[in-house]
Amino acid sequence: MGHQRYEFACTGEASPFHEEDRFSPQNEADYERLGRIAAAEAAGTDVFLDVRSIELYVHISRRTVYRLVGQGVIPHTRIGRYIRVSKRALDEVLTQGIAVTS
Repeated sequence: MGHQRYEFACTGEASPFHEEDRFSPQNEADYERLGRIAAAEAAGTDVFLDVRSIELYVHISRRTVYRLVGQGVIPHTRIGRYIRVSKRALDEVLTQGIAVTS
């Protein structure tokens, strides 16, 4: 199974990249991420998500994930330079609503 490849020109033309494409799985790793999330939900266990997993799960951009983590809205753990977020903690934030400051 292949994934689409987008090329962007700096001509000011509309990009072929659609909003929903960013949040749909693009490769095998994305499908594995979503499978891991579904398996954890089915088993009633917690799983730590990376930024791409959050992007796929919540349908928000990578930039928004980093901004919400930086503002302390999404509780996270850093492992080296990588950000990991507990799915349970993320679900709690989502059910309470996200208050974003500019």
